[in-house]
Amino acid sequence: MERCAQSTFDNFYYSLPILRQWGVKKIKLVTSPTHLPRYQWMAPIIFGAHGIWVDFEIVKEKGIPGNREYPLKTGLDVTRSLLWALISQVLQPQCSSVIPLVDVNLPTWRQKGFKCERVAL
Repeated sequence: MERCAQSTFDNFYYSLPILRQWGVKKIKLVTSPTHLPRYQWMAPIIFGAHGIWVDFEIVKEKGIPGNREYPLKTGLDVTRSLLWALISQVLQPQCSSVIPLVDVNLPTWRQKGFKCERVAL
C-alpha cells in the first residue's frame, strides 16, 4: 500500500511501478459511478501502456456522492495520462512510503480514524 498519492492520477502514477514489479497483467479497479468517467479514460491509458489490462467494478455510493467530476478536470487528467504513458516508458516514480499489505492492520487503522477517501453516509 503506497501512501504517496494525493489524487486519482497519483494513485495510478505510484501504483504502476509496484504492479510492474509484481508482474501484474490485469487489475480490477473498484470505483463509484461518480469517479468512473475519469477512471475509464485514465486507467487504460496509463496501465495499458505497460501491458496491464483494466476491468472495472462499479459500486453504489451511500448517501451524497463524495465527488463530482468536471469535464475540464477529466480532460486535463486524460491529457496528463497520455503524456505519462509515454514518459513512464523511461521514468518510474518511487514512493518512499510503501507498506506491505500483510503489515496493514485495518481494525487498528480504523480506530485511528483512517477512511478510504471521503465516506458519504
